[in-house]
Amino acid sequence: SDMDYPLFVRSAKALRPYFEQAHALGEATQGLEPGQVFARLRPLGVLAEQDMLRATNGVNTHKGLIFSMGLFCAAVGRLHRRAGGVAVSALALRQEAAAFVRGIVQQDFAPLAAHKAQMHKILPGMRAQNPRTAQPMLEAQLQRRLTAGEVLYLLYGITGIRGEAEGGFAHVGLALHALEAHGAEQDLNTAMVHCLLELVQAMDDTNILWRGGQQGLRHAACAAGVVLAAGGLRTPMGQAALRRMSADFARRRLSPGGCADILAVSVFLRLLRCHSTGQIGPD
Repeated sequence: SDMDYPLFVRSAKALRPYFEQAHALGEATQGLEPGQVFARLRPLGVLAEQDMLRATNGVNTHKGLIFSMGLFCAAVGRLHRRAGGVAVSALALRQEAAAFVRGIVQQDFAPLAAHKAQMHKILPGMRAQNPRTAQPMLEAQLQRRLTAGEVLYLLYGITGIRGEAEGGFAHVGLALHALEAHGAEQDLNTAMVHCLLELVQAMDDTNILWRGGQQGLRHAACAAGVVLAAGGLRTPMGQAALRRMSADFARRRLSPGGCADILAVSVFLRLLRCHSTGQIGPD
């Protein structure tokens, strides 16, 4: 309810300089180890988040994408410079992005791992609650503030976008194939809608999980499957199912923002291929 299309446009415009900086950083750091590249990229991302919040009056529109797209912009700059114009696959870019953040899950969640073990008796009872409800109880136990990602890690062991990135962005691979399978060359918009629905089915989207808990996650996956089974945008029945899903998600305040970030990165890689005469393939 606090977001609309013009807000996203303002946010995207505010982030363009950051993505250019990430690309330039990748080009300029050929001699550094991948982890050293991320050490330089992360502070730029923090500043970009502040630029985003200023442009949106405090609304988080693209925080996840700052992380994911920043990694891929840096990977593009780094690999294209290194390859000297030779073809670079999407798989190579996924692997390079993963190399940038190798060890991030252990590094960022290690302080919580011991607490998670100590609280093994109380955590099962909290998992049935909405994570937002469990957050203050967990914070009281640990005597510290927790981010949404930290709450989800404690409750469910989910590592979110950190785990996705360190694992090589497997869902980006899924999305690239889904875009092709759903006819992106003929109708990119329809392909993107259907790809997003496939991602909602396949991913543990932390935005949905944070807002709706595990029940919300299961509900979203089921709803996406119903729309796809009905034909999605290609049939009147599928279009009606999609409208019902949209209204239902609005009522439940379910937002598949994590899936949207993966879709955005995947479209970015596909557009790179289209504009580079086959430089980047869907592998």
